[in-house]
Amino acid sequence: MLKQRSGWLTILPSGKWFIQLPRQTLAKRIPKPLVASLGPFSHQKRLHAGLPSQQPGRIRTRINWKMANNSLRLGPLIGILTVGDRAAFLGNRENFKDISQSGTKWGALVYVFTPQGINWEKKKVRGYLYNTRQNLWQEAILPFPHVVYNRIPTRKAEQRPEVRKALAKMAEMPNVTLFNSCFFDKQELFAMLENSTTVKEFLPDTQKLDTLPRFRSFCTEHQFVYLKPVRGKAGEGIMRIEYKNDAWRLQRLKEQKAVTRRFANLDQVWKHVKSHVRQQKYIMQQGIKRAHYRGKPFDVRVLIQKNGDGEWGVTGVGIRRAGSQSITTHVPRGGSIHSLSAVLHAVFKSDPEKMESMIHQTALSIAQALNHEIENLAEMSMDLGLTDDGKLWFFEANAKPEKFDEPSIRRLSLSNLIHYAQYVSRLQNGRGVQAG
Repeated sequence: MLKQRSGWLTILPSGKWFIQLPRQTLAKRIPKPLVASLGPFSHQKRLHAGLPSQQPGRIRTRINWKMANNSLRLGPLIGILTVGDRAAFLGNRENFKDISQSGTKWGALVYVFTPQGINWEKKKVRGYLYNTRQNLWQEAILPFPHVVYNRIPTRKAEQRPEVRKALAKMAEMPNVTLFNSCFFDKQELFAMLENSTTVKEFLPDTQKLDTLPRFRSFCTEHQFVYLKPVRGKAGEGIMRIEYKNDAWRLQRLKEQKAVTRRFANLDQVWKHVKSHVRQQKYIMQQGIKRAHYRGKPFDVRVLIQKNGDGEWGVTGVGIRRAGSQSITTHVPRGGSIHSLSAVLHAVFKSDPEKMESMIHQTALSIAQALNHEIENLAEMSMDLGLTDDGKLWFFEANAKPEKFDEPSIRRLSLSNLIHYAQYVSRLQNGRGVQAG
């Protein structure tokens, strides 16, 4: 990564912006009046040198800069896109706060905005800046961001006409990078990956749940099957079907616990399934007998991100072990968190390091295969299954990963997010910020 030059930017509620740069820089290189080029559309703003008087509501943040065309270029500007109601914006505010504070650490201005807050003609947004001193979000009129980080919280919100329109327009802007433009669709995801010779071996048999004959044939062949909503999240709506002791057993989650029912034949199972699926789209997935840790099956959860060089890397890997009354490993549904090293040393005593390397390589191969099919991906989380004989299976990927609980993974994920934004901003060939 290029070495960044940074100063301190102070934004007042009145709309005035102050910049603090090294004294020798101000004396030798900065023209008068002091003008900054902000955002990818070269929005010009007069800056005030020095430090403003103490005022309530002021926001102070580190900002990267360079000189170009007789003015300062500041940035990158990173806009976290979400949705809002009449009062404010929605989404995971703790996550947004962490990203904002990481921007201050690494020299990027981070703010939250919504489709309703965009002024397309003036290329400005009504955004929200985090005020660390007062622990609150302040509204301000800001330039359009160089990088748009899509954190719209739900699929339903992402399908609103005004949101889809805004996403489509931002994807067409030549000076703006929009990444992770939508949630993944499980059915489409597996269809894409089946075309990749490098990752096909990691895919369990997966088909659309649509007709009784297809359902009967699939369950008869595998006798252990998961039913998953195509647009599900955090284990919602998952059902497990298994043939055991001369009967078909179906388990589904109800109030955080697995409820089990037994059926004599698949026609009865189908009738029960349809009563719960209704109009939702589902897939059927071959069940995999996973390795156990402390008596329970576990998933391998991987966070993959692009870094400050624009390359995919494994940010971290954690183990999610199933709860005693759950059919999934999701922590909110009773799952527990364990370290990768501890689990691999317990389960694969002969060569845990080789297994860890294989997990990294497999996850990167899948991320690259997906990026070949889907443009503008910058991060994803991934659930992999691991069997006793050391075979890896891909279960699903999430285009909008939630924050990992492991502190080391969390820290690196925030660093990668900011540095990747800096990388793509430098690639804009002078149309956006080129700090450093």
